[in-house]
Amino acid sequence: MCYFPRKLKNHHFLNCIGIIISCFFINSAFAASSEPSIQTPGADLANFPNSAFTLPQGRAYLESSSYNYSSRTRNDMPAQISSGYLLRYGLLDDLEVRLMSNGYTWVDNENKTNGLSPQILDVKWHLLDENKDSSLPAIGIEVSVQSNWGASAFKSNYWLPALSLNFDQTLPFDIAFEYNLGFISQENAQGKKEYQLALSWALQREVFEDVAVFVNGYTNTGNGLTTSAVGAGLQWTPLQRVAFFTNLSAGLTQITPNFSALVGFAIAF
Repeated sequence: MCYFPRKLKNHHFLNCIGIIISCFFINSAFAASSEPSIQTPGADLANFPNSAFTLPQGRAYLESSSYNYSSRTRNDMPAQISSGYLLRYGLLDDLEVRLMSNGYTWVDNENKTNGLSPQILDVKWHLLDENKDSSLPAIGIEVSVQSNWGASAFKSNYWLPALSLNFDQTLPFDIAFEYNLGFISQENAQGKKEYQLALSWALQREVFEDVAVFVNGYTNTGNGLTTSAVGAGLQWTPLQRVAFFTNLSAGLTQITPNFSALVGFAIAF
């Protein structure tokens, strides 16, 4: 603590300011020296919903869905393979900035379309912690926009916004319940922007030390079109800073891929 006498001479004032600045940098360096953890708040790419929690200030995650396969749909939409990524940075303890994309994408159509998918700019804000006594979940809000920055084959005529309310809640038997509710936007076959209600969820439980399993699902619906899937997966955290995950799912509607498979990893910095 810096003590200010009633009558400060200039050099006393400058010395005190120097002490305050030094304390600030010492505290920042101490915070930065603490060991990063991929378990707090956890990887968002591991399952369908995103958590309500944000990275601590100054921390970063690199997440990758290194292999993401979606099969042909029942209405004959082509299969595709992508290698996506999510970069996360804690701007403040409760505010996180994010950059994500499906990454390099290959579509099994007549033209074998391939290239870099558009970049998505995203902000997540942690609003409230969980209140177990009142059975109230942790709450976060996430706002994103898909840009036109990518290969021409995947560009839209619009920048496409999305919004999600993110919830995390602890259930009996140490089951973690994570769910999102919001909307997404996309460009339809007629070149017009359309909006869909978006719901995703996951139930997760640790079954062995550092190994958790989950079941999950999503539904996006609007304008008479619905994509929906259910699946399951696991996450393994062999090191405090590293996690690996996989997720398999089956489509429930005509326009959802019959089968999807994802394998990825996440690293904390």
